[in-house]
Amino acid sequence: MSDSGHRVAVIGGGVAGLTAAYELTRQGVSVALYEKEQTLGGLASSFPLDDGYLERYYHFICLNDHEYFQMLEELGLKERLRWRLTKMGQYYQGAWYSFGYPWDVLFFRPWGWAEKLRFGLRIMDIKRQPAGAWRAIEHRTAEEWLIDQFGRRVYESIYAPLISLKFGPYAGRLSAAWMWARIHRLGKSRTRLLQLEKLGYLQGGTQTLVDALAERIRRQGGVIHTGRPVEAILLDGGRVQGVRFAGETIPYDAVLATIPTPYLAGMVHGAGQERLAGLNNIDSIGVTCLVLRLKQRYSPYFWTNISDSRIALAGVIEFSNLNAGVCANGDHILYLPQYLPSDSPRYHLADEEIYQEYLGYLRLMRPDFDASWVRAWWVFRDQYAQPICTTGFSQQVAGMVSPVQGLFITDSHQLYPDDRTVSNSIGLGRRAAAHILAERGKDGGD
Repeated sequence: MSDSGHRVAVIGGGVAGLTAAYELTRQGVSVALYEKEQTLGGLASSFPLDDGYLERYYHFICLNDHEYFQMLEELGLKERLRWRLTKMGQYYQGAWYSFGYPWDVLFFRPWGWAEKLRFGLRIMDIKRQPAGAWRAIEHRTAEEWLIDQFGRRVYESIYAPLISLKFGPYAGRLSAAWMWARIHRLGKSRTRLLQLEKLGYLQGGTQTLVDALAERIRRQGGVIHTGRPVEAILLDGGRVQGVRFAGETIPYDAVLATIPTPYLAGMVHGAGQERLAGLNNIDSIGVTCLVLRLKQRYSPYFWTNISDSRIALAGVIEFSNLNAGVCANGDHILYLPQYLPSDSPRYHLADEEIYQEYLGYLRLMRPDFDASWVRAWWVFRDQYAQPICTTGFSQQVAGMVSPVQGLFITDSHQLYPDDRTVSNSIGLGRRAAAHILAERGKDGGD
């Protein structure tokens, strides 16, 4: 039964918002979730493909994604989790290298033997460090720390291109903590004995999780609105009064905003909105992602990093090398992301221009590649795909309990130093729900 005495609006139907609504309705709270798009999932949303769905942006599961595992257990989806040993590639100055197995480093010609040994030892050391080790280095830049760890030649050949392609004009300000967390997470997803990379996926894709959460929210008494945005969050006397939706003012005791903070800052109206001015201080970079359906495999690698100044892609992700059954007829799926500031003219290129440019990169990397391989293609964009985690970023992270009474905030920058993943987003949603329940208890709720 819902608690009609306490009503909560959740704005945003991504994984964090869905998880929070699931947790709140499970505790008897009356919840309405609002998603401006027709489909749920946010950056983890999908589109129909064959008899199932394909994510708009690539997702994979690591061995230490414990929040994900717990949620699958609760929703009865544990049996749909699949694991596979994957390979990582490196495209360096016109040549392909295998870069996923520990012994692959021995065959990477640009490095000397001392650099190869140092690289392997440092990667193992970072993997073994405790989860909070990043705090000691967050005031250092990624460049400074990586050179200190691996040496200048390793940094310039591998890490500098990766950071530049991911963060563009912000690359020089990136905190070492973000880079440490990336190495640490993937290192934890290797087998213990041979240190092979083992990644997972959910049968049916992330849509399986999204559908299950939505179904459980409705079963527990929650309401989900899609296809129309919340127009405003309304304040009075420094506290939340409700939202304006479809021209109507709807009262709520609490509002959880799970949308990017730049959107949120412009939605809040009324006395007390000035308390949220700091939300505009967090920079983000956007992403343009071309998804290709190919008639044949492009490479043997799940993920290929790029170290070639002629190629502007942040990587080549061949998702079908993780999930071979993603297409009903055995076709192959390729994700080609490029990170760009959303005010960049390149971010707004026509889809056809993006398609032709990115195909040119694929031909450069593999001269026998031909457009005839392409059965279908799609372009997706997101304006706020990646927060810019600068040095000392922990001082900028907004609290989930905002300065406005009754307003709660989740945003991917709160995951710092970790990346936005499905597992981390589940954890974010659970923590937000816990804050709302705690405040509800203070206000005299059951």
